[in-house]
Amino acid sequence: MTMPENNADQIFAPTVRAIDGEAGRSARWSDATLVALLLLVTLVCYANTLANSFVYDDSQQILQNPYVKSWHFIPQIFGTTVWSFVGQAGTTNYYRPLMTFTFLILWKIFGPIPFGFHLFSLLMQFAVVVMLFYAGKRLFGDVRVAWLAALIFAVHPVHTEAVAWIAAVPDLQATFLLLMAIWLLSGETKRSWGANLGIAVCFCVALLCKEPALMFAPLAVVFEHMCASDRQQTTFFQKFLRYAPLCLLGVAYLLLRVALFGKLAPVLQRPQLTWPQTIYSAFALVLQYTRLLFWPSRLSAFHVFHPSTSLLDASVVAGAAICAACVASILMLHKRHPVVAFAILWLGVTLGPVLNARWMVANTMTERYLYLPSVGFCWLVAWCLLQVWDGLRSSGGARALRLSLACILGALLVAGMIATIKRNRVWQSDLTLYTRTLETDPDAYVIRNNLGSLYFSFGDLKRAESELSAALAGKPDSVNAMNALAMVYRDQGRYPESRELFARAIATKPLWGDPYFNLGILLEKQGQVSEALESFAVAVKLAPLNPVAHYWYGDALLKLQEYARAETELQQSVALAPEGSFGAQSDLALAYLQTGQTQQATNLLRNMIQQFPYYSTIHFQLAGLLEAQGQKSEALKEFQAGLALEPGNKEAASAVKRLASATPQAPEPVQHR
Repeated sequence: MTMPENNADQIFAPTVRAIDGEAGRSARWSDATLVALLLLVTLVCYANTLANSFVYDDSQQILQNPYVKSWHFIPQIFGTTVWSFVGQAGTTNYYRPLMTFTFLILWKIFGPIPFGFHLFSLLMQFAVVVMLFYAGKRLFGDVRVAWLAALIFAVHPVHTEAVAWIAAVPDLQATFLLLMAIWLLSGETKRSWGANLGIAVCFCVALLCKEPALMFAPLAVVFEHMCASDRQQTTFFQKFLRYAPLCLLGVAYLLLRVALFGKLAPVLQRPQLTWPQTIYSAFALVLQYTRLLFWPSRLSAFHVFHPSTSLLDASVVAGAAICAACVASILMLHKRHPVVAFAILWLGVTLGPVLNARWMVANTMTERYLYLPSVGFCWLVAWCLLQVWDGLRSSGGARALRLSLACILGALLVAGMIATIKRNRVWQSDLTLYTRTLETDPDAYVIRNNLGSLYFSFGDLKRAESELSAALAGKPDSVNAMNALAMVYRDQGRYPESRELFARAIATKPLWGDPYFNLGILLEKQGQVSEALESFAVAVKLAPLNPVAHYWYGDALLKLQEYARAETELQQSVALAPEGSFGAQSDLALAYLQTGQTQQATNLLRNMIQQFPYYSTIHFQLAGLLEAQGQKSEALKEFQAGLALEPGNKEAASAVKRLASATPQAPEPVQHR
């Protein structure tokens, strides 16, 4: 029995049914059905991120960031860099106010619960995948290319970092906005003023998400001259009028950066890197990024960067060859298949800004940097696959080849889903992320430092010392490793070594406040109170929004019975971190009591019970205060609540007996029969 010619299509259903047919043929499934399938696939790939914790920079950017706790800091959010909250050491090239503003909104809704933040990232991934489909449909005029490109994007494992890591939300936001802009740009032949306004708004907001969004302006210029459906009928001046507003907005953004920060990029991360080495390294990075796009294996949260020093390095030559091939492809395709050439250009132009190693931070090569560029890659791969599919269809007698292509593609898509789901688990916690990253990149000193700091927070000083020592050996000028290892030495009682490392950290980065207040804690332990106060004062001056610095300064002042100054510092600490400042609030309550502010102390202790209901000491403190005020029945309740948490407290048990005998009992209600 002979198999009918169209059986190959039926075997590969439903995917083939969604993409089969020539470019102009109507799809067998509606857009709503295709979008629903994309959302289902995306959900399967990323649903497990909802159980993940705050990891990596999330702790600082969210949990320790006062900007995301109060609407009061909106001027700082939009007027400073993303790290300005750490104080004078927070100078950076990153201006991403929409990220911090998003965290502020999410904090007001969910508080310190990571589920809500991960849910937002998942919803953004949904939005990007759907927008990629609709933008591709308009751009290519082919629902098959659009749907297959969006499907590849949804399952590609290289995107896990951007979706599973909360702090990578700027990549999701910028990509969605630029896809919406390209959707509007490739719409009507004669765009309405509303569409033009929408493009400008998307571009403006994307610029507030992440810096590479600036590259949309040159892409829009190329689009008008190479891809616009009416490019043959419009003059150069008419094209210029279309994209000129975007170019002006780009210039305005650059001027804004100069006005806010003094220059476009206030920090040169690698000044020792020469320009020839930077160019060579850029070609080597192109090779590495290309490998991740085509074969996303050995994914890592920290790919160690090794600068290239010679044009003859194999990786440099290969990267240069890839760039040359892309340029040649654009030149060959720009007339016959302009949108395909545009897809290649999108990939190169949006990747370009992160290839300058002189500007980039320690992890120069990072997977999330591929999130926006991979849009062009997915369009290109989908178009190429469908060209092969259609070519086999028209050649005749290629049923087996088409079936093989369908099976290979299906297997790769399933493999991508499985790899994505597995990779998301790596981002589940700091411990998992750091240990797995060091398996692939053992020289990642930043990750090793983070792992050592994590062990320190667990109280495992031995492992902490081991990891931090290795991190410092890998990068002897790492102030983070110096500060963290000095803290380990301090808790081990190795005071001279601790003090020496704190001094080195301060000398290396004198504007960073953390080593100062950590040194102050050490000096206080050694009985050098006046020196400790000076160190705390410097820390507060350098990092005025650091609640920990204010707490230690206030605690030291309280011990010296300087109650007024202590109250000021402790109030600032509580205001900056109201959700987790148990020590600061306890000290502040004591300061209130010492200065006769009984009512303030009572109110504060009541609030603390709401925040920390399982701390018996708070109940006992409030009970003692209430008893002193003559409120014996309420004092009895607090003593009893504290005893329920700490049954062995003899003083509280004695107080309960005393108050129970002195407190009149309510009469039993009379029962009428």
